[in-house]
Amino acid sequence: MRTYYFKIRDKFIANVRNGIKCHEYRLASPENRAIKVGDNLVLISNQNKKEYVRTTIKRIVYYTSWEDALKDNWQQDFKDLFDSLDEALKECFKFYPKSEVDAYGIVAFEINPVNFNYFNSSVLLDTNIVIKRESGNNVSFEISKLFNWLDKKNVTKYIHELTRRELAEYKDDRTRDIILTKINAYNILPKFNATPDAFFRSVISVFSNDKNGQVDNALLLEVYNDNVGILLTDDALILKKAELLYIRDRVISSAELLEKYETKYPKNIEYKMLAVKSKRFDEIDLQNQFFDSLREDYEGQKFDQWFKKKGNELAYVFEDGDELKGFLYLKIEDENEPDYLKVTPPLSPKRRMKVGTFKIERTGFRLGERFLRIIFDNARKANVQEIYVTLFEDKREDVKHLKTIMEEWGFVKHGMKENGEIVLVKSLELYDSSHNPKYNYPLIREDAEVFFLPIYPEYHTDLFPDMILKNEDMHLYEENKAHRYALEKVYLSGVNNIKAKPGDLVLIYRTGNRFPKKYSSVITGIAIINEIIETNSIDECLAICKNRSIFEENEIRNQYSRRKTVIKLLDYLPFNTKVTLEILYNFNIVEQNSGPRQFEKITKEQFEAIFKIGMEQ
Repeated sequence: MRTYYFKIRDKFIANVRNGIKCHEYRLASPENRAIKVGDNLVLISNQNKKEYVRTTIKRIVYYTSWEDALKDNWQQDFKDLFDSLDEALKECFKFYPKSEVDAYGIVAFEINPVNFNYFNSSVLLDTNIVIKRESGNNVSFEISKLFNWLDKKNVTKYIHELTRRELAEYKDDRTRDIILTKINAYNILPKFNATPDAFFRSVISVFSNDKNGQVDNALLLEVYNDNVGILLTDDALILKKAELLYIRDRVISSAELLEKYETKYPKNIEYKMLAVKSKRFDEIDLQNQFFDSLREDYEGQKFDQWFKKKGNELAYVFEDGDELKGFLYLKIEDENEPDYLKVTPPLSPKRRMKVGTFKIERTGFRLGERFLRIIFDNARKANVQEIYVTLFEDKREDVKHLKTIMEEWGFVKHGMKENGEIVLVKSLELYDSSHNPKYNYPLIREDAEVFFLPIYPEYHTDLFPDMILKNEDMHLYEENKAHRYALEKVYLSGVNNIKAKPGDLVLIYRTGNRFPKKYSSVITGIAIINEIIETNSIDECLAICKNRSIFEENEIRNQYSRRKTVIKLLDYLPFNTKVTLEILYNFNIVEQNSGPRQFEKITKEQFEAIFKIGMEQ
């Protein structure tokens, strides 16, 4: 296998990277005819040499002319770039003189972009990384966290034989002795092909070839020749050489690799409001009788062993005084998760969130929905394609109740495990318009329109506690009330002929209670409309509002003549930065000296401007 380097037009790079442009066309000259299936093509932008895409050749076809080469594949390869074959040919005729095309013909390399998997790859450690990790001095927090990830994911870590020799010559005797006693735990990289080609030699020839440079080049060559997946280094010169060798995506710093792990496996979201909190496993009383039913389900001692093994990992718990009444553990899984094959039928490879352990006890308020909110929030943050949970569906009433709730929110039965558990799966890929927004949550309808929903300050945070303002007292909302925990909220409106429909979005606008109101009136987040019901009686209204409205029964009765329309809202997203009325004035979204009206519609562009500000940290 060899690697070849071609310059291409910058506009083609993205299409190759995204798998749209599947062929690279070249003159079928003798040097290009030497290229074989399985070789690599590195396609480099002719405008910016830092922009490139690495590909593998899967098929090679030779043609006598540009017309023959393009006729079958031009629409796919040049999608959105040319409107006709003639336009594509006109561009390609510029590349080579006609006499050369007549003499040699055109070769089409069918290519696949190489999408490197950082999380299932071996890592070669540069000397500076080993010293930082094993020197006995205060190991940096960054390196410590990164190695925790590497160990957790069972990543194979190598050092090069030259690194071992380099460490043996380390000048600080104490540091050298400490390191040498520890590096035996590392694998020595096996000896593979280490012959540099002409391109590699040409790049490194411009740098110093001293002893350190020779070691650096040897490490780079292992990646260049695909003998190891990643070279981990914090050496700026090595990173510079890797850039010139077009392997910078696989020669990365500790900070870059840590960021990739923390992006792919994000921390659980911390919630400052309401009583469900994140705790480490070793802070939770395993002997609490709450866990007895889980021991019954999962072979007693095995459950305890699993629990203790989790140690400093996090779970969400709900504690009512000394009583534990809710527990949730979440796990992000890669596409190559082996447990997927233990399901009948097997789960196809996808990035998923597993609801690892989930139990709630009846509380009289909507604790299940609060936990579902946490599941969905974390799934969005982790950018997973599916969520799944396994449970014994007919074993206990509390499990049946949990299954019913999850099915309402879009979990469907996929199959069974060998131990008799069913597997419920929720897709986060495509919106199913045959079901309501609640079933699709947290997906949003592509054609959703956006409206304002003003709420008075005395009701706002009681209904949407996660949208609390920084200057509000969170202790005012400590009492466990059902409407606070509910993911589906109820709003009573007196507006007639509401133009919004299920699946549309509302911007929650907390009206100001201080002057000037252009500063105290703010948009605090987003909700999704699930249903709009024009009720026909007080009793109908009361039945719908039960445990979801901030109003008591007598309050609903008193205002029913003015507020007969029930809006069911799905609490979706609190803004990081509250968007003030003044900002709405400045963007000409709301007229000066006025405020948003109930169900006043805004444009897509106006929403995007608000959303961008709202998501700023």
